[in-house]
Amino acid sequence: MTQTLLSLVDQHLLLAYTFLFAVCLGEALFIIGLFVPSTVVLIAVGAMIGAGKLPFLPVLVVAAAGATAGDALSYAIGHHYRDRLRTVWPFRRYGTLIERGEAFFHRHGGKSVFLGRFVPGVKVIVPGIAGMVGMGVVRFTSVNVVSAFVWAAAHLIPAAGIGIGLSRVHSLDPRLAILLVGAIAVLLLAWYAGKIAIAFVWPVAADWRRVRIERRANSTSRLARLELRYLSNDDNIVGRTAIMVVAALAAAGFLLLLGNLLFDPELKLADKAVYNFLQSYRSDAGTRIVTAITMAADGFVLTSLTVALVLWLAIRRHVRVALAAALAMAGSELFVFLVKGTIERPRPTDLYAGVSSFSFPSGHATLSMTFFGILAVIVASHLKSGSRPIVLGIAALAALTVAFSRLYLGAHWLTDVSAGMSFGILMAAVFALTTHLRDRTIRLVPLVVVLLAVFAGSYGFHLWRDYGTWTRNYAPMRLTTDMSKDAWLKDGWKSLASHRLTMGGDAAGPILFQTDLDVAELAPLLASAGWSPTTTGGLAEALLPATGALSERATLPLLHEGRMPVATFTRPSQDGRDVLTLWPSAYRIGPDGGERPILLAGYSKEELDPFVLGLAFVAVQPEAVPPDAVTRPLAAQVRARPTDLVSPPSGSAQRR
Repeated sequence: MTQTLLSLVDQHLLLAYTFLFAVCLGEALFIIGLFVPSTVVLIAVGAMIGAGKLPFLPVLVVAAAGATAGDALSYAIGHHYRDRLRTVWPFRRYGTLIERGEAFFHRHGGKSVFLGRFVPGVKVIVPGIAGMVGMGVVRFTSVNVVSAFVWAAAHLIPAAGIGIGLSRVHSLDPRLAILLVGAIAVLLLAWYAGKIAIAFVWPVAADWRRVRIERRANSTSRLARLELRYLSNDDNIVGRTAIMVVAALAAAGFLLLLGNLLFDPELKLADKAVYNFLQSYRSDAGTRIVTAITMAADGFVLTSLTVALVLWLAIRRHVRVALAAALAMAGSELFVFLVKGTIERPRPTDLYAGVSSFSFPSGHATLSMTFFGILAVIVASHLKSGSRPIVLGIAALAALTVAFSRLYLGAHWLTDVSAGMSFGILMAAVFALTTHLRDRTIRLVPLVVVLLAVFAGSYGFHLWRDYGTWTRNYAPMRLTTDMSKDAWLKDGWKSLASHRLTMGGDAAGPILFQTDLDVAELAPLLASAGWSPTTTGGLAEALLPATGALSERATLPLLHEGRMPVATFTRPSQDGRDVLTLWPSAYRIGPDGGERPILLAGYSKEELDPFVLGLAFVAVQPEAVPPDAVTRPLAAQVRARPTDLVSPPSGSAQRR
């Protein structure tokens, strides 16, 4: 999809410029700009600039020209109609918005034309207001042009940075880049949908609701009274609508993860890559800390907290809320039990027995998200609307911390915790929908004190009794499997990957050879073929430009199954350098072979990609095919040390 869009832009550049001009013009038109997705388009265009698909300066001029023309037309409309604008369709439907624009203009004067362009809900009004109040044409035009260029640059430059970052990520892991693009697209579309809802849907819905209330006011039926009570509560409508959207998204997310788990084998490879990546950073100190975190959301602690919450609510005569909380937690627990027993997905490691030995979904992630969500709903219902996102964010952060602890300890796959959190959000949303929490009579301070006391007691007892056992159970695990040398040389080498696997589970460049030599032993063999050891870079080298020749730069960190390289070797080429990357495999020769890890070698090509002011990125071609000049010397070394180097399949041929 992304490649298709980029190809269309390359083939129809003039049409792309025309479209950009029209969008920027429409975005600045009086009222009409409310419905034009200019921000979405500009971010997409800016990302193309960062990816090197569009030039910055022409795009900036076109965008600014469109915004200037749009504001000029809005000014002309306001200047023509003056005060009559309030009575002209469709502007008469937005009297409140016009009044807001007038207040903004009178507060800031001529500066409002510049400032208003950056204020949502005001920028489509202020130019027309300037025309209504008789602001001079010359003064308006000068401010209009300057603000248009600043506005366009403020969108394009950050978006270009996003494009640069995405292009760098794409060079290392295409699927991860696609996922990031998808996430950004979803956020932008959600923002645009919210903009449309506020500007158009909400006013129309308000008119419909007013008419409906008038029609049902004199009805005596029970259904009419329920409908009237619902429609008469502004907070109830907005809140319930938002909750239903969240519930729908959470349910869709869980079903999508479940479907991909059952039918997409690449998702399991991605899970494995994330697992290997996190396990490679395990330490004894980290394990002790994260084990304490995961124990804070264990079944024993969460059950104690749930019982305390339900009993306190029931004693305080909030029976409906207590029952809803109990059913939500019990429903989550039952759901996890049934799905685990049905799917029967093995955990990354053997930690439990029975149904608990299965992995999908994560019980910790599900129950912690459900409980923290329930508690957040209760607390948020007693706060002003502006403070509620803070409470919900704290709850989400607490659940995310628990979910990460399960990944770090190797207890679950990424899919497991993602699905668990999705279902937990769904249950918290159902709790919010069924309780409404309209009375605001729950005393929060005593409730929080009780829950903190119960948590301190249950968590403290759990640590005292089980912490030692849990830290031993969750000790960092060896990620390799033993294989005898004879078995490896015979057929075992076929079990190792023939291609590099990205974090997304996609096959990238081919594996050139396998070896049980360590790096120190391998270096002289490679040196005779012109290869020199080179430092492997990190995230900064991958994402940030720098100065210096390519030979002075660290190599980009290509991952295989989530594993970082143990060493990289380079040799100059005509237009850059060849890179030989060594990764640890999932096997080792041992124990009789001295527990020597089997290393995998992959080929890529790097070159400098100039940026600005002498800065340049290191660009990588991870799927480049190695030329004969690379493979021939390596093949010679393979023949020289047949017991140590084994070449995996290359195309249809097998070389040993």
